[in-house]
This record gives sequence, structure tokens and C-alpha cells, in this order.
Amino acid sequence: MSAWATYCSEGYRGLVGRAIRSVDPTAAVETSSSADELRRMSETATPGELGFVVGPVLAGVSDVNLAAAIANDGNARCVVLACDGATGSLRSRAARAGIDLVIDLSEADPARGDGRRVERADGAPPAVDATDDPGAAATLVFCSGRGGAGKTTLACGTAVVAARWGLRTCLLDLDLSCGNAYAGFGLPGGGDLAALDADEVSPEVLSRLAVSAAPGVSLLGPCGRPELAELVAPRVGGVLSWARGGHDLVVVDTSTTFTDAVAQAVQLADRLVLVTDGRAGSIGSLARMSGLAVRLGVARARIARLENRSDPRGRGSVAPARSEVGLEAARAYRVVDGGDEVDELLSAGRVGELCEPGYPFSDSLSATLAQLLAELGRLPDCAEARRAYESPRQPRRWALFGSRREAS
Repeated sequence: MSAWATYCSEGYRGLVGRAIRSVDPTAAVETSSSADELRRMSETATPGELGFVVGPVLAGVSDVNLAAAIANDGNARCVVLACDGATGSLRSRAARAGIDLVIDLSEADPARGDGRRVERADGAPPAVDATDDPGAAATLVFCSGRGGAGKTTLACGTAVVAARWGLRTCLLDLDLSCGNAYAGFGLPGGGDLAALDADEVSPEVLSRLAVSAAPGVSLLGPCGRPELAELVAPRVGGVLSWARGGHDLVVVDTSTTFTDAVAQAVQLADRLVLVTDGRAGSIGSLARMSGLAVRLGVARARIARLENRSDPRGRGSVAPARSEVGLEAARAYRVVDGGDEVDELLSAGRVGELCEPGYPFSDSLSATLAQLLAELGRLPDCAEARRAYESPRQPRRWALFGSRREAS
């Protein structure tokens, strides 16, 4: 369930509430009594925790100015402006102010229209959200924009944890030339996507190509011969369609750059998870990737930031520099540093052992996955998944003779 805060004139509350839930069916909405109260919530909110919706305001501060101020605060997960008739100039002004979405309420009222139109603030059509199709698997795409951030480890671990929770999981390696997700499972290779027919992506062929990487995890990709990667890229859409139709969760590992294949996955992602490891320049790299994703039509509300190799003995910080535009609305997560053991187990093809419960790395990865799935309404009904979702967002702090929970 995702949390939203809203303020609008009293006569619009019902309409704004319905509009929010049509965008986010899992929304838990808190209505502020005044514009000042909503602004105070924005200023004191934990970055990435709350989404904000500003509806029509008939007195006092204008709605667009209030939404722009909240966007400028930099703490909101997403900022939405709900207007009673949105002009092109208003959308342009909203885009310049950093407002993520504009909802035209004149088409949300059944008495005046036949549905709701949601547009990005810059006027471009909204991206297709895979959650609009209840039969499609949730799709998580891991990107970093640079090598060595650990996205392959996170993708493999996510697939293993999800399968342990009972989800039929497809791990898709779209680093078509140089991907090696298969190595984490001790396999000599993955499902060679270069073996696909040039004219048709056949479900029967894909089923035969998919490799059983671990209980409940099917692995596809990369290409057996790197030079064939460009020929495979046009077929990635069909591969994604097959994976989303026959599984409960699709986890996508990517190359360090936005190839055509990666771009197709990003556009279909329910959550685009941008991975950083805290090295110098990593936030700048993620900001560039985020900006490109938004230009491809990905709503900022579908982007998450994940700090990998976070210090398990400290709270750390996943807040981006204020100068980095495009990441300020993204929800933030941490996966703690598992030490040399992570690389050792992954190199030995023992990712399943790496992700067993009870260790800081695996517990923080499980908590992140549980939060992502809960936002999408896809958290499985099993005890381990519920514990991961309910666990404190900060990892355990490890003491000399055991462990203790960090004080809140």
C-alpha cells in the first residue's frame, strides 16, 4: 500500500480521491486541512515516502504554485497536479516546475466525460503500466548506468527470494552481449536468445530455451554469441510478453547502457530499480539514466533508487544531491554490504545460499523486494514475505557478541 497526502477545496475531495485511486489502486490517502499543513508534511517527510496530490484550490495559494513548492522541497515520491481543465500552457509550466503528473478532472467526472485522462506534465502520453493488466506478471528492471554496481547480484538474488516465496519467476538477462547471470547459479550458460526464429517469437521455442536456474526460477539470456546481440534486440518485446504472460514475476538484468533491448524492458517495467553503490559519480550516472527513462515515457513514480553495499553499521543516506534532477521523487531502498562472502558465493555459483534468511545482505534484499511487491499489490501470502514487509526499513546493526535492532 502506497501513502499519499492531498489537499484541495472541499467540493473536489471525492473527485480527487477517485482520481488518485485510479492512478494507484493501492493508495492510502490522507487529506490535509489546509495548504500550509500539506506543505509542512512535504518539508518534514522522509524522502520517497509520500506522494502528494494538489487538487483545485479556490482560495489562497494557487494549486500549481503549491504543487511546484512541494516538488521543490525534494522529499516527495511523486507530485501530482489535479486540475479542472488543464491547458497546454499549464502542463508546460508544471513540467518546468518538476511536477510529475497532471490529471484533468474535467474528464474524471462522469457528468462531464467518459473517463479520466492522465498526462505527463510535459504533455507526452503516459507510459504503459504493466499493472494495468491484472494477468501480467509484475516486472522489475535493474539498471545502473555503470559497471560494478552489483545489479546482476541483486537481480539474481531477487529472483531466488521471490521463488522461495512461491512466485513463478523469470530472470531475463538483457546484457545480450556480455551478460553472465547464469554464473551465479553455477550454470555453463543461459537460455540462448540468439536461437530464436528471426521472424517469430514462438512461446514453444522460448519454453524450450528457458533454463531452470533454481527451484521456481527460469533463466533466459544472454546470447550465446555476443555478435548476434543486435539481431536479437528486435525480438525482446516478444520475449517480455511471453515472460509476463507465463510467470508471476519477471526480473530483468541489463547492460550498463540503454540498448534497444534494455529500452523495451524499461518501458514495460512496473518498477525501474536504479542501482548505486555510493562510489563517486554514481548518483550523477543514475540521474542521467533516470532522465533518459522519463524521456522514454516512464513515470517518475515507477522509478526506485537502491543503494547497494550500504554500510550495515550505519543508517547511510540514499538521498540524491539536490542538483540531480529526476531522482528526487523516487522511493529509496538500501541493501547492506555482505562483505567478501557475497563475491565468493556468487563466483562459486551459490546465489541460493547467499540469499538464505538470517544474514544482513539477504534480509535487506528481501525487505526491499517485499516493499516493491506490496506497492504493486503483488506481495505473496506467505509468512516469510510478510515478515520481510513488516521488518524495519533500516537493517540490523551488528554488535561484537550478536545483533540488535537499531532504535527508531
